[in-house]
Amino acid sequence: MELNGIVQSLDNTSILVTGSTGFLSKTNNTNLAIVFVEKLLRVQPNMKQLFLLLRPADASSATQRLRNDVTGKEVFRVLRKKHGLGFDSFISEKVTPVFGDISLENLGIKDSALRKKIHKEVQIVANFTATTNLDERYDVALDVNTMGAKHVFDLAEKCENLEMILQKSTAYIHTGETPGVILEKPFDICQTMKETSKILDIDEERRLVRDRLNELKAAQASKKQETAAMKELGAERAKLYGWQNTYAITKAMGEMIISRSLKRNIPVEIARPTIVSSTYREPFPGWIEGVKTFDPFVIYSGRGKLPCLLGNHESFLDIIPGDMVVNAVIVAMVNHTKSNNRSVSGVDEEDENHNYRYIYHLGSSANREKMNIIKVVKYACEYFCKNPLMDKHGNVVDIVKTVFFPTMASFRQHINDNYVLPKKRECNLIGVSLNNPCSFDDSATEELRMWMKANGSEEADMFDFDPKHIDWKEYMLNIHIPRLMKYVIEGFNSTN
Repeated sequence: MELNGIVQSLDNTSILVTGSTGFLSKTNNTNLAIVFVEKLLRVQPNMKQLFLLLRPADASSATQRLRNDVTGKEVFRVLRKKHGLGFDSFISEKVTPVFGDISLENLGIKDSALRKKIHKEVQIVANFTATTNLDERYDVALDVNTMGAKHVFDLAEKCENLEMILQKSTAYIHTGETPGVILEKPFDICQTMKETSKILDIDEERRLVRDRLNELKAAQASKKQETAAMKELGAERAKLYGWQNTYAITKAMGEMIISRSLKRNIPVEIARPTIVSSTYREPFPGWIEGVKTFDPFVIYSGRGKLPCLLGNHESFLDIIPGDMVVNAVIVAMVNHTKSNNRSVSGVDEEDENHNYRYIYHLGSSANREKMNIIKVVKYACEYFCKNPLMDKHGNVVDIVKTVFFPTMASFRQHINDNYVLPKKRECNLIGVSLNNPCSFDDSATEELRMWMKANGSEEADMFDFDPKHIDWKEYMLNIHIPRLMKYVIEGFNSTN
């Protein structure tokens, strides 16, 4: 397949997409699904159908929910301008909203006729749904991140013309306390991140949750007590098996579910992005929804509330703009569904169960200018010096020069000397370890980039996902931070 056939290959394609409206909230939730949907509709208006799974909300119809939570968002402004008065009819023709819930069997789709239509027409199933709260309730995270993957794949296997299953995961499911390079390889069933731990049994984890919930119910625990207990259980289980948080362990178990759920010879694409940030170029620079992992440092810096931080020049932040993730996903998806070859290298990759698997780490480790927390704070200070925030009294907020501590020991000593021992007082302080000991191999992703360059097509620019093309200073100062502050300020005003 020639590269200039990417757009053409999407012609007359039907795709089921989950996650376009987020799960519990947009806070700290990167909505890649909505960027994915917008890109497909913009570059290939002749797609046959996009089925979008939407969670039911109040008394809204599926069409109303689609308009309010998906197509009515700012991310569609370029597409809306392109179609003008015909936008709504275009969406009505190409997009079918589907009420359902990924945590339920058959994705909770009650309309049997619609379910049959999906089974008959869908060629690609793209699962973007996740609850990304790091300390989510263990029962909720298991239902969505783990069992949700199973329910998606169970439905996909019923699709008569299935060509590809896409699973959006995270690069951080393989990270623990041990340093090293994380390879683009699948999770083994029952694999753990700690050699000394017992075998991870997903069914046992589910039974553990049910038993704990029954105990709480018998004790007449309040909803608040139940939530606290479920969050504590998730943290305990993650630590037991060597993961950093509930999100990581439940996403890892989602990949394990995939490993044991697939029928023979079903192509799978697993996208593992790192820290996803606002869009770099498309559909326009800086689209953002939710506050991402490193954004609090920017916000607190602008508010003059970041006096000290644990980090150094080696505290690499592996950031990748959302549109580059989506571009990589689409290119890989088309390559593996439409090409005669099963991989960009022309070599079939099969596991012991003969399930084809394609795993891509999508991050900025290959960038010539590596980002770190010191640079992020530096760019934030530079931005807010020129664009200062105002306090509630209308006074300009003074920027505080952040002091960085390279080790946890030095950071704790500073806290003891300046905040704890001399006198008891309130202080604004953030101390987070960003010294991730792991890096991510992106050999498969680099092969995909090389394949694009070798074809030399105009579509290589249309679907650019090479982080070497990013000018990080320009991106942070003129794209990400301005749009972040617009989002934060508008979000604050809308809730007050």
